[in-house]
Amino acid sequence: MATKMTDKQKEQFYRKRRNLNFQSSAALDGLDTKLVELTDEQVLERLAALRRHYER
Repeated sequence: MATKMTDKQKEQFYRKRRNLNFQSSAALDGLDTKLVELTDEQVLERLAALRRHYER
């Protein structure tokens, strides 16, 4: 019997699906994109850096 996915597992699954769908869509338009995988901490760090840069 299969077990239900936790909210965190669902989030990770849909994030990966969304990335793959974007890559597939971009490939149809002739664009070559590379998959970038960041941890949650890296995402928050990058957002903070961008905010510092653009909110001067």
